[in-house]
Amino acid sequence: MTKEAVLLQKPVYSAEPKGRRFPSRYSNEPANLKWSNESSLLDDNKTLKSWGHSPTVRVRNLVSKAAPPVKYYPNAIQRLAKHFWYVEHDKNIIELADELEQRLDVTVVCITNEKKQPIGIIRRDKLFLSLGKRFGRDIMLKNTTGDVAEFAEVYAGERNIFTVLGQLRQQGGENAGSLENKQGTQNEYIVLVDSLGIYSGMLSFQDVADHLVEMTNNDIAQASLLQERLLATTDEIKHFDVKVDTWCVSAKGVGGDFYFIRKIDNNRFFASLCDVSGKGVTASLVVSLVWGFLQSHEMQKGLKALLKKLNSLIVSSFHMEKYLTGFFLMYDAESRTLMVADMGHSHTVYLRKCKKVSMQKTRVNYPIGVELDMEPLVYSFHVEAGDALLIYSDGISEQDDPAGEEFGEKRVTALLQESLAKNIPFGEMLQKALKDFRMNTPQHDDMTFLLFQF
Repeated sequence: MTKEAVLLQKPVYSAEPKGRRFPSRYSNEPANLKWSNESSLLDDNKTLKSWGHSPTVRVRNLVSKAAPPVKYYPNAIQRLAKHFWYVEHDKNIIELADELEQRLDVTVVCITNEKKQPIGIIRRDKLFLSLGKRFGRDIMLKNTTGDVAEFAEVYAGERNIFTVLGQLRQQGGENAGSLENKQGTQNEYIVLVDSLGIYSGMLSFQDVADHLVEMTNNDIAQASLLQERLLATTDEIKHFDVKVDTWCVSAKGVGGDFYFIRKIDNNRFFASLCDVSGKGVTASLVVSLVWGFLQSHEMQKGLKALLKKLNSLIVSSFHMEKYLTGFFLMYDAESRTLMVADMGHSHTVYLRKCKKVSMQKTRVNYPIGVELDMEPLVYSFHVEAGDALLIYSDGISEQDDPAGEEFGEKRVTALLQESLAKNIPFGEMLQKALKDFRMNTPQHDDMTFLLFQF
């Protein structure tokens, strides 16, 4: 058996009236037919599997063939090919239909000329629909495969996957939106050829969509793992006599919320909680960039210098298309001085003796990344023993219940007061309260908090 002659075997009919040559109907149900020479099937299957094709059977009659495997690069569109069957354009359409009835796994075949160059495709479902009509078989009895072939896009299999997808979307027009909408069906096919123009395989738009979904899921999984590792590498500050409680749960596997804690020296530490605009993998790119900046920045230059440089980095990297809100602080344990900057975040609670205290502000800072030059307001105040500072993201307060009511800032404050009064971990209380509140309502946004008890 050669790679150039992998063919379907002509069926041998049983339990049919004498003199009747073809099955009486075409459908997706197997006919009462048997394969001859079944003992040779296993060896042929092993050979084809080693080539990267689906198992087939060797045939005596030259009707359908499987395209020989071709070498391709990792990002080539050829790697997505799922269908390899082809038929010469001068073969009888009825013979092809009879073979297809025995092969439920073959949904589409390519029609080629004598040089094995594609000229169209024949879909199993459309062919059977035409033959199933009244007198359909008689009408098409003398037709060749070339007579009924339909048009399909042809691309070089070595071309980059995303280059081809870009062209398909462009051809589909501005209203195409996605591959699923192109020509109104996911059953459209793309025909591939090798460097000599010879048919090398075929794939459907559904195959492409499945590949993109798989890529996205893999990217989300990797980004989520990266974000978990980033959060796990924050510095411990136990020797500062400050109790810290943290929690971060993304709404889509990976999100734009994150917190960061870093020791500056033996007396000072830095901390922040940020909420990046947007969700998913795109937001995780910003998270990774900001985390890397905070990890390497010279904290000794002060909080204002850090914010100005971070703003410049986000603006130059994303051209004001991405931004982040955040609360940034530096704490000096020796002087018990807390320096803070609220960059458009505003979701904080400061308690002193279990009572809410307003942190004075003369104006509100803009989020990071929305203006070229900024002069952030940084203010400081003295911390007393027993004080607590809670910073949280809006995904907590804006979570709604089945009736549409939001969890709200008052519930957050009341939970924190109860947690301190009863000496119960705030994270445990908050998670239970949110679960009871939203019931079967899904989590709409990332949820993160950072709690300091001085």
